[in-house]
Amino acid sequence: MDLDSEYFTEPKWPSSPWPVGKSQCCWFPKSEQTGFIEVMKGLPRHPVYVELGTFLGAGSTRVALETRDDLQALCFDDFTITADIIRNASKGNHHYLPENFKGSDFSKGVGDALKHCQNNLFSYQDRVKIFKMHTSHAIIDKLANSGVMPDCVLIDDHHERGPFIKRLFRCRYRWPDAWIICDDYCKSWPGVMEGVSEAFKRGWYHESESKMLGKRTIAFKRNR
Repeated sequence: MDLDSEYFTEPKWPSSPWPVGKSQCCWFPKSEQTGFIEVMKGLPRHPVYVELGTFLGAGSTRVALETRDDLQALCFDDFTITADIIRNASKGNHHYLPENFKGSDFSKGVGDALKHCQNNLFSYQDRVKIFKMHTSHAIIDKLANSGVMPDCVLIDDHHERGPFIKRLFRCRYRWPDAWIICDDYCKSWPGVMEGVSEAFKRGWYHESESKMLGKRTIAFKRNR
């Protein structure tokens, strides 16, 4: 799968894992994985999976790759989140720190997010491309214009209403046959909930074309 290297910035993999530990801390608990795995299993042969907001690659990314050994993943993140940023955000009334975050190398500030992501996905590098870049709806257009037709897309980067709506709109019309999965559909992230309501209101999807994969993960698949 060839993409414009001037636009899609793909860091080189290290020859061996970074000496920072794997730190497989994630916000993707078992309660969210069951429905996600069912979607992965139902994808056609050699599926293409696009992920906006990969973070450390320890949650949905690894689950997707572990579930399907024929899956190709395209992962996008700017990898600027640090442990301190997470701690400061968790002080709000709608954020939480998973137990597996505490005591991890990442939580101690050992290594940056990209290094931990490459370590977590090191054994899958023949099937995953990691792109270090600012994520936006423009990535969706650029991928579609490059001929990328994913079978499944996960939106888990920007949680504010406006940016989220733009991403969901682009996915709906550029990749109408794909599964579109949105994380953090819950009261803790009102922008995502408002964006989903707007999608129903505008008729991008009917409620019958959506289903909850867990307590806070919603998926869309158009009926044909």
